Amino acid sequence: MTLSPAYRDKIKEALTVAMPIIAGQLGQVLMGFFDTVQIGGLGPEYIAASGFANGIYWMTVLLGMGILFAVSPLVSEAFGEGKGHKSIGVLISSLVVSVVLAVVFMVVMWFIKENLPILKHSDTDNILGAKFLRIVNWSTGFIFLFMAGKQFLDGMERTRIGMYITIGGLLLNIVLNRILIYGAFGIPQLGIEGAAIATTTARIAMTIAILTFIWRDEKVRELRREFIQYSDPALSYIKPILIIGIPAGLQFFWEVAAFNAGQIMSGWISMKAEAAHMIAIGLASITFMVATGLSAAGTIMVGYSYGAKDKEGIRIAGNTVFILTVVFEVVFALMFLTCHNLLPKLYTGDPAVIAIASTMLILAAVFQISDGLQAAAAGALRGMQDVKFPAVIAFVSYWIIMIPACYLLSFPAHGYGLNLGLKGIWIGFIIGLSVAAVMQLIRFRMLLRKKELDPPLG
Repeated sequence: MTLSPAYRDKIKEALTVAMPIIAGQLGQVLMGFFDTVQIGGLGPEYIAASGFANGIYWMTVLLGMGILFAVSPLVSEAFGEGKGHKSIGVLISSLVVSVVLAVVFMVVMWFIKENLPILKHSDTDNILGAKFLRIVNWSTGFIFLFMAGKQFLDGMERTRIGMYITIGGLLLNIVLNRILIYGAFGIPQLGIEGAAIATTTARIAMTIAILTFIWRDEKVRELRREFIQYSDPALSYIKPILIIGIPAGLQFFWEVAAFNAGQIMSGWISMKAEAAHMIAIGLASITFMVATGLSAAGTIMVGYSYGAKDKEGIRIAGNTVFILTVVFEVVFALMFLTCHNLLPKLYTGDPAVIAIASTMLILAAVFQISDGLQAAAAGALRGMQDVKFPAVIAFVSYWIIMIPACYLLSFPAHGYGLNLGLKGIWIGFIIGLSVAAVMQLIRFRMLLRKKELDPPLG
């Protein structure tokens, strides 16, 4: 098959935009990966507890981060319209929203930390998880401020800056983990609290770095000078951010909360099953970052064409991202199939945990394409500022279909379940992700068939 010049150009653009975002996303996930790997030397119970705490934290905070995902399509739309100065109003509004979100989510996280036993996990998970969450909660505001700054730069297609800063934060986190978890240079062994301190410190450093860059960057200064000449109130974009961001945040929340519910269910099976689940889902999360990077590129490219009212540009941008997603996800599926016995050994030497995790990676290979396509389609829809319907799709796919399927496949369920154990949870994942992918792609096609595009919010 020969691609047209338009598609070849879009593929080049998509990879140029996406690869730094992918590297930055991987840096974020690899912080959790190295937290788990580096703390794994203390025993499987620490792997389980670290995954338990991190899962709860991200399940909660990602709702706020999802709200800030509205920043990049609003910024790219402004440049598509030829009114790049509007992006400064988006940035200022997003920083205000970030501060409010920080206060709200720190309170929510404190309440969750105080009530972990409600989730019916082991005492070890509850005690170690509370120690981790108590410290890492102080990084919440910095996560939101960093995300606002990164989304602003990503929307300008200046994606390398966030990548460099994230990689720097990852390296700092790894070094501090080694020092603080096990003790060095006169610092005592702090265990899981050391991992939390390392992660918090890295996030603070990343936030300072990206906001300093934005403040001192000459291109941003020029946009600020242009923005001052116009009469738009500095906070006029709070409403568009919330209109786009709240449904987008809910979409992320439904997905992450559902997967975290799967992790909670794995803890009902056994500690080794939970540890194996965390290893397999951690590896699957790394490959998913490629999908989210391509999704973000789709949001930016579609958003630019949307601002320019170019329907053909939207179609080509969306299809390009879908093609690239399938190619990458096929490669990852083959990697999981061929290396499923080897990859879990990066985390632990426990034979029972390795055996369970190896089986889960085979199932992870099955859902790679559907997982990638649902993320890519959601990103393209976000670029068109279509977020309410995708949020409904996410709720139905993950909470009406996937979670009940996970439970019925995994446990006896009063005689109605199949009692497949951990395998049942992962088969449920495959079902839910496949439904989400099909419905999001159908929604994208439906919008392209409309005679007129809906007017932008920004």
